[in-house]
Amino acid sequence: MLKRILLCLAVLLLFASQAFAENWTYLGRYAVKNNPVYVNTTDALILNHLFPCTSQPANNYQQYDVYYFHDHKDDVRTVNDFVNLISVPIKAKIVPLNIYGKPMLSDGVFCGQIYSDVKITNAGVFEVRPIAFSIRDSVSGKTIFRTEGEMQGQVLVADSAAQKIVAVTAPHKDWKTTIGGMPLSMLMKEN
Repeated sequence: MLKRILLCLAVLLLFASQAFAENWTYLGRYAVKNNPVYVNTTDALILNHLFPCTSQPANNYQQYDVYYFHDHKDDVRTVNDFVNLISVPIKAKIVPLNIYGKPMLSDGVFCGQIYSDVKITNAGVFEVRPIAFSIRDSVSGKTIFRTEGEMQGQVLVADSAAQKIVAVTAPHKDWKTTIGGMPLSMLMKEN
């Protein structure tokens, strides 16, 4: 009898945890060049700075597995005589990987899982604007750092993880064309 009760409780617990599980879609493996002066894990615009991982040497690049969530319910479209705007909120989970391509399982800001909520908006060019950013301990799941609110945006970069997410989740609220970013080479030109 006790075994049946425990089995029922275990099944209920399993279903309850599945009901609240995050519904993330795997985007792919991305990388950012290591910089000894700048810590990538605390970059609120990291989605715009991650590019597809090809054959970069592991000691020169930090690799991440990127997951996203977007359901179109919060897409906002404004069209009138003066403007033709769209705002697309996306959520991402960014998992840092060790040099062997496995998730880092240690505590602290530098190895924690990054959760980034951004809006992709247009105002002449498309922009990435962070609205919430947090880092969770990859062992305990405890939030180590969190900030939210209006943050500094940046031009959406072509082929970045942010641009790829809005491309694979298209179409967005009657926006018929692909939401594209500016090529990185154009942003790096000196005046």
